[in-house]
Amino acid sequence: MSENLSLRPYKPEEFERACEIRNLTKESSKERFYKGFSASGSWSDHYQQLAVDLNGELIGDVQLRKCDFTRPEGAWDMGIEISPELQGKGLGTRALGLVAEYVFSNGAHRVEGSTDESNLAMRRAFEKAGWKFEEFSKPYLLKMKYRTITTRLQLRSLLNNSVIIES
Repeated sequence: MSENLSLRPYKPEEFERACEIRNLTKESSKERFYKGFSASGSWSDHYQQLAVDLNGELIGDVQLRKCDFTRPEGAWDMGIEISPELQGKGLGTRALGLVAEYVFSNGAHRVEGSTDESNLAMRRAFEKAGWKFEEFSKPYLLKMKYRTITTRLQLRSLLNNSVIIES
């Protein structure tokens, strides 16, 4: 069976599953997430939520952020979550490729993602997907205990609908 992985807007009936994937247990966290979830596929307050779909089943979440007031125009941030039972199967790496295609075809020229320095699996997924290490960041929130690493992709051109990234 072929595995069809894609990004798409959420379906209304997927809210509880999306909260499970994102490990949202507090009602206040679910309420904050619902705003982006209900506008999935559209921009809402500098955010866009997309579902990661595998053969018609919700398996992950992508959060895109762009704010031209605080960052250069066309520079976006992203976050990604893959359902724990499917991690380690290369789906996160493939989803990062889909994120790159999506953001570059929708006006971004740069996209950044970060992960905890100790999250070796995510660091490898970024590398396998062609993202480049950029910097170690010190904890900037009191609740953060560890440094994070920032990775990036930068668009050079779109040629025949294929994404070309800076090496």
